[in-house]
Amino acid sequence: MKNNRNFNALNLILLMILSLTFISATQAQSTDMDSPTALGSNVIEGEGDGKGETVYYSFTATKGDVKVTVDAKTDYYSTPLRVTLMDEDGNELLPIYVVAKGAGQREVKTKRFVRDTKVILKIATQDDKDVKLLTYKIKLDGAVKVEEPMMSLTETTPTTSEQSNPNSSTEQTPSADSSAAPTDDKETKKMTLKDKIKKKVKKEAKKVVDNNLDN
Repeated sequence: MKNNRNFNALNLILLMILSLTFISATQAQSTDMDSPTALGSNVIEGEGDGKGETVYYSFTATKGDVKVTVDAKTDYYSTPLRVTLMDEDGNELLPIYVVAKGAGQREVKTKRFVRDTKVILKIATQDDKDVKLLTYKIKLDGAVKVEEPMMSLTETTPTTSEQSNPNSSTEQTPSADSSAAPTDDKETKKMTLKDKIKKKVKKEAKKVVDNNLDN
């Protein structure tokens, strides 16, 4: 019976991990300026197929210079790519216009911030029937603060020392996401479901380990 319970618990853990991965994937690119995707890296890479699209990301610029490097390339024909840094009210802070070509094109610009500022990064492509493939890479350097990476699978698995001490609990150690709590209400709502799933995964993993120790 215990083996069956362990098997069911493991299935539940895997299901939760898959759910968490799906949530992350569905939030990969936001088309809503009011709910931008929070950056987890200082590099954004994307593709287009000649259809106009606008997506939004967000990050925190700390005091200092933010350097934005945009590389764009098409399969053959040239097409414009617009990258814009904006504040939360949609006011333009730094426009970058790149004409992507077959040989590739790079534009570099810098914006100075005098205080911590939440920045919306807008990426816009336009309809262009001649373009079949557009690839771009946007790199942010300098005074940039992004979200901590999502909890990995190894973080949900108790270590050897934890297995030898049944009283230890992984729930007492905050994850990277929980230690870097979003300051924006909308971001907080987006992270709530992730945090609940992570907590449940850790709890079920601990149950499996405790059952194995009892055996």
